[in-house]
Amino acid sequence: MDRKIAKRIARHLNITAENFERRKAFLGIEAEDIRRIKAFRALLPGTPPELFDSFYDHLMAFHETRSYFKGDEVLVRLKKKQMAYFDQLFSGNYDMDYMLSRLQVGYVHVQLNIVPLWYIGAYNKYMQGIKLLVDEHAEEKELTYKSIVKVIMMEIVLTLESFHYTKYRLQEELKRMAITDDLTGVFNRRKLEEVMNLEMDRANRTGQDLSVLMVDIDHFKAVNDTHGHQAGDDVLIEITKLSKNSLRESDYVIRYGGEEFLVCMPETSLEEAAQIAERLRRVVAEHTFDTVGHITISIGVSGYDKGESQETFIKRADQKLYDAKQSGRNRVCF
Repeated sequence: MDRKIAKRIARHLNITAENFERRKAFLGIEAEDIRRIKAFRALLPGTPPELFDSFYDHLMAFHETRSYFKGDEVLVRLKKKQMAYFDQLFSGNYDMDYMLSRLQVGYVHVQLNIVPLWYIGAYNKYMQGIKLLVDEHAEEKELTYKSIVKVIMMEIVLTLESFHYTKYRLQEELKRMAITDDLTGVFNRRKLEEVMNLEMDRANRTGQDLSVLMVDIDHFKAVNDTHGHQAGDDVLIEITKLSKNSLRESDYVIRYGGEEFLVCMPETSLEEAAQIAERLRRVVAEHTFDTVGHITISIGVSGYDKGESQETFIKRADQKLYDAKQSGRNRVCF
């Protein structure tokens, strides 16, 4: 797997080379531990296949883990990977590349939906097999096993950190997708109530101004009928970009309907909102769109009256938009 993902996870978790060395020190991994592990590996006649046979026999005994192994080819491939991991584990080279490989494991487990229970349970079985090998081959049996446990504890911590971080990012991405319009990338109607309730409550508490714009693309049906729906989509995307450039970072842009956008503007008076709306209207009117050339927008503006409902607040902006349409389009009414 591409190590770029693991490097990004390490960066977000702030696991630098220095931090990684401190982690090893905290877990008590010392030069003597590494010496014992290397000495144990040198005494082994090879990579013991019976360890991996026993390990996968255990996993295949439970339907929850058996579902991850679809066919004999998958099992053979995984055994080869485990053998490579065995060599890595007992190499004694616990550097940044080794750390990244453990972070990758956590990431992959999220992709495969392998929960920590199965991961820890599998490691428990793996450790039993390693203990048997240590008892059979190591010269310093008890101390060698303790050294190995230290390294494996470090691995488990890294893997679980990566797992939980990746799970969190995945959940955040799913939340973002749920409230984001697929085409334009701005908020969708699911986000509307949350935004409006938040800002209306803040306006009620602080007495600060709050305004909304209701923006509609003029003659948008004609764009689709004449140039096709792809051209219509391109117009929506381009207007979104123009809106973001014309508005402020504190303003919320929400796709309200097919060609309608609602803009929630905290700490903005009706007059200020109208000025910003006029600037946006002018920017769009002067812009040349690919395929369709020039198009215009109409905008209705309303200011929040303390204590009024969200429905009334938005409906007033919608009425002003209607007025703008009725009076000739390509204008702002407030």
